[in-house]
Amino acid sequence: MYFIALKPLLHYWQTDSWERVPAQVLDSRLNRSTSDGSTTYSVSARYQYQYQGRTYTSESVSLYGGSDNFDDFWQSLARRLERARLAQQPVLAWVNPDQPEKAYLERGLRSGSLVFGFAFGGVFALVGGGLLFFFNRRAKASGNPEGGGEPVYSSSQKSGHGFLIVFGLIFALVPAPGYWPAVKGVPQGDYAMLFIFLFPLIGLLVMAGGWAGRRRYKFFGPTPLTLDPNPGYAGGQVGGEVLISRAVPHSVKFTVSLSCVHQETRGSGDDRRTDTTVLWQSEQGGYVESGMRDSRVQFCFDVPGDLPPTYQRGRQSVYWQVSMEGEMDGRELHRDWSIPVMQGDAGSRFTLPESHVEEDRREREEAALASAREQIVIKRTGLGLTVTSRAGRNLGLKLGLLLLGGIFAAVGTFLLMLALDEGGMLYLMAGVFGLVGYGLVLITLYMLGRSLQVVIRGDEVRSRRRWLGIPLRQRRMRLRNADQLVLDSALRSTTNGRVQEYMNLYAQDESGRVRVAEGIAGQQAGEQLREELLRELHLV
Repeated sequence: MYFIALKPLLHYWQTDSWERVPAQVLDSRLNRSTSDGSTTYSVSARYQYQYQGRTYTSESVSLYGGSDNFDDFWQSLARRLERARLAQQPVLAWVNPDQPEKAYLERGLRSGSLVFGFAFGGVFALVGGGLLFFFNRRAKASGNPEGGGEPVYSSSQKSGHGFLIVFGLIFALVPAPGYWPAVKGVPQGDYAMLFIFLFPLIGLLVMAGGWAGRRRYKFFGPTPLTLDPNPGYAGGQVGGEVLISRAVPHSVKFTVSLSCVHQETRGSGDDRRTDTTVLWQSEQGGYVESGMRDSRVQFCFDVPGDLPPTYQRGRQSVYWQVSMEGEMDGRELHRDWSIPVMQGDAGSRFTLPESHVEEDRREREEAALASAREQIVIKRTGLGLTVTSRAGRNLGLKLGLLLLGGIFAAVGTFLLMLALDEGGMLYLMAGVFGLVGYGLVLITLYMLGRSLQVVIRGDEVRSRRRWLGIPLRQRRMRLRNADQLVLDSALRSTTNGRVQEYMNLYAQDESGRVRVAEGIAGQQAGEQLREELLRELHLV
């Protein structure tokens, strides 16, 4: 930012009082430098001028040094100087009256250089300053992981919305130098350059999400978590209460989950990656105690004793996370807290009323059964018991995958168009983005259009797979006892430490297995569907 934008701007102000005198161009040359398929330009020149009766020779051409290809500045300047040299016509030079040996042939500012310098350089400054600011705030706001003192923990979402706003701004500013050339290329039919406007569009969407997150944060407040015992205990209990900065109606429900997460870092440099595995997770309805101006949401988990405590050894670590979700007045709440957990059997003072625990268990079972019935259709027909897994379910997950694949495919196509002109590494980048993007799009389109219908008559199971109503394949099996009906995890997604499992239901024997139902969102919904199916088949 300094060398490309600030330094020329400073020199422009400093030379405002310099005088313009005629100069004769003695020699001029347009320099070209090619690297990785890209060509940059600069101008070298030697000229002579007179000031206050003395003759001076200089080679300083412009306020800008080095070479670049922001625009056609250097090419235009080289043509102008060469025409003047060939025609023996003078040009005007800017001369420093205090030091006449210092002069410039061209003093104008370049918009392309200023935009690129401030946008691209400013992004790096913004990233560095933003990271320092956010990490400093998190360090000051973090809880006491060793126990002792006031056991209050801050939510990790305290600055999340700010990060999204800054990230969206960066995403929009990084390609800013290319916006004007893209607009100028349209009259010449260079429509491919318009793909660059995907970046500000995505950046604006991310910023909008960050602004919406900020509004939600202000609505519920900082939501500090008080932990008891502090730390929590694997083999005992993890309990606590969350303070919400407003009165919560009794009709509002909050779901609290506790997760034990293992992380391992593998490789180094460009091959460095972190694998995250949720070892255990449990959730319950929070117990709300509402006051006049604020409310407290309490929870208490019984934790198995065979789970690891919080630790970090080299490249491996285990951390525990409390998450809370809910909705109030049309605003969604999602907060996470990292907490310490050790081995022990201590209990919590936040014991929930038995009536609340029983009501929460019953509501969860009813919600899981209703979800299972909504996802998978079970009907009695003349053919027998029909189980249908319709096409188009789990639309949010699949549309998200389709959008992600579409973005990668668009970037791959754009890079391929550039590669046809410039070649080099652009072909490799285009291949990687295109392969991932178009592959993900095709897989997601298949998942969106596929359906499964299973007919069970007597002990015979017949399944038929279709895509957009077109039959693809059929399979058969005998189902004689409950042990043959098996629930299995097909896909697991983790968002902010929260696990969502998608289950498949199979009928299996010694010869193999036949899928009975697929894509059931939630393990508890899958278990309720299995129980209902067994009841319908009189196998329990």
